[in-house]
Amino acid sequence: MAPGLAGIAHAAPAPQTVWSTTLKVPVYNTPQERNGQVYLTSTQSSGPNVFSLDGSTGKPLWSFNTQGSIAIPPTVGSTQVFVASDVGNTHFMRAIDAKTGALIWKYTRDQPPECMCSYQSTLAGGLLFAQTDGHSLFAFEPSGLAPSRRVWSFDGDGALLTKPVSADGVLVVGSSDRNVYGLDAKTGKTLWTATTGYAFTADPVIDGNVVVIGDQGGNIDGFDLKTGKQLWNFGASGAIDDAAVVAGKTAYVVSEDHNVYALNIANGQTVWQYTMEDYAEQPPIVLDDLVVVDNRAGQLIGLNAAKGSLVWQTDLDGTPFSPPVAWQDGKAVVLKIGDHKIGAFAASSGKLIWEYGTTAVVTLPIVSGPHVNVATSTGEVAALD
Repeated sequence: MAPGLAGIAHAAPAPQTVWSTTLKVPVYNTPQERNGQVYLTSTQSSGPNVFSLDGSTGKPLWSFNTQGSIAIPPTVGSTQVFVASDVGNTHFMRAIDAKTGALIWKYTRDQPPECMCSYQSTLAGGLLFAQTDGHSLFAFEPSGLAPSRRVWSFDGDGALLTKPVSADGVLVVGSSDRNVYGLDAKTGKTLWTATTGYAFTADPVIDGNVVVIGDQGGNIDGFDLKTGKQLWNFGASGAIDDAAVVAGKTAYVVSEDHNVYALNIANGQTVWQYTMEDYAEQPPIVLDDLVVVDNRAGQLIGLNAAKGSLVWQTDLDGTPFSPPVAWQDGKAVVLKIGDHKIGAFAASSGKLIWEYGTTAVVTLPIVSGPHVNVATSTGEVAALD
């Protein structure tokens, strides 16, 4: 075996199941966790389809019936759970009490065909942002006795929008109309517009006063958060489909040209680049001095964060369907492999620690305290260790 290679991840011990709960509905949406509770939604519209479980024991705490289908995970705030659902051509956004499961408010939209059920909503700057099939962006007042829950809406040029991000009162969203928009987060007023000539499908990220976003032409740009002025540009040879990951003074970006790029966030200059056998469909994660990324060749790769040199490489027994997720305070990572498996790997070596397999379709994993939570299409929810 070559130096730095962890080998092929085949047979491994099964994880310890800390607890397991079976819901009577299929679960395809990724579980969410906050304040010791695990929240799940189901596509099934008959009967309860929003659930809260005790994160320590798996005990069901409450359930809620939206009487409609739910296609995305809930968005969990400090005291409320926000759920988008639809019944035919009528679309809903609900705020549910996170501890009791009681309905707090409901917003109804009767404007087909656009629903608020395709993109997970975002909490930022005291507002809740939801998208209607990606074409329109709504801002809601999530709490208090608001006379109108919908504060403002933004349509751009009617094209698909990325996930919005917000900092210092500015909301930034990319669009397939080839523009990046900076909006006043409180009013929705357009503060600036920037373009590179290519569609934006990767989500923007904000670090300090710099907005980093990549486009389908391979451009990775740094824009001034307040003005939209282009601060720098880097040209990759393939489309940028995923958000950059910023750690310290470096932005790590993956491209369809098979490369992982480390760029100086101040000027866009290349710190290093690493070429893989195939491109990554998910963003990397940074664990202290390690960048971990998976790719379409079925590889999980650990790179030195400062130099870009290969630390280890593990050949997965399948195609990765999720980005790596940090576990055990960054000592391990977990990810979904194919439709039916979750694997846990040592961050120091890439060695397979355990593998959770089932004949059912598994959700993407999340980390809840010391445990890994996963749900399945047969309704099983488990905490793994």
